[in-house]
Amino acid sequence: MRFVKSLVAAAALAVSASAFATPVSGSSLQTVINDLYTAGGTTTAAAPNVNNDQAAESGLFQIEASGGSIATMIIEIAGNAGSNTFGIYDPFNPTTFLQLFGGSATSGNLVTLSADDTFLFSALSSNPLSQTFAQFTSNTFGYYLGNANGPLFYSQPERNGGDDHLVAFQGDGDKIKLPGRSAGVWGSSSYILAWEDLPLGGSDKDYNDMVVYVESVTAVPEPGSLALLGLGLAGLAAAARRKQKQA
Repeated sequence: MRFVKSLVAAAALAVSASAFATPVSGSSLQTVINDLYTAGGTTTAAAPNVNNDQAAESGLFQIEASGGSIATMIIEIAGNAGSNTFGIYDPFNPTTFLQLFGGSATSGNLVTLSADDTFLFSALSSNPLSQTFAQFTSNTFGYYLGNANGPLFYSQPERNGGDDHLVAFQGDGDKIKLPGRSAGVWGSSSYILAWEDLPLGGSDKDYNDMVVYVESVTAVPEPGSLALLGLGLAGLAAAARRKQKQA
């Protein structure tokens, strides 16, 4: 029974690991988020605190049942703004990726991400008007920050040597205003993704280098965490059955 309890504890730890906040330095990112609130007519007291209210996500996402998700550039103020790119990658084959924003993207630019039932992902950009495709192995994807050659930093910390280059914030029904769009509700299927674009050992850790709003997506647990949790629960069920037989 001790072994089963250990399995369950380990599984719970793995599933909840992403809930630990990543320290954000300075007030710049907080100002960016507060500005979305004031522009939407909402008090900044309702805005998420960038250190205390980060979303508990593993870095993996899926598009909701509609099959489409819009990404909106909020701001990019990095020194590498001219070369930074943003997109999605296949977590089961990370060499496969699809760029959503290039270095020329500016505040308010939109990209519509969609996927069909064969896991063919499409990115339709509004400025300039273009469409690109990538074949993934499933409907699960991660986000990346990179350059013209592809991903450099991934939404899954383990792909960055354990460093978290992304902090995410999930909507809870507050009214905000994105650049170039009318004010609206920030719902639970939408996230603000804030990136650090330099190795953490030499960066300022302010996570304001690129800030993007993505909507109609669902965060999903790490496959390994799910498997571990399933193993722990299966062991617990087996132990319960043995106890009933002995009784």
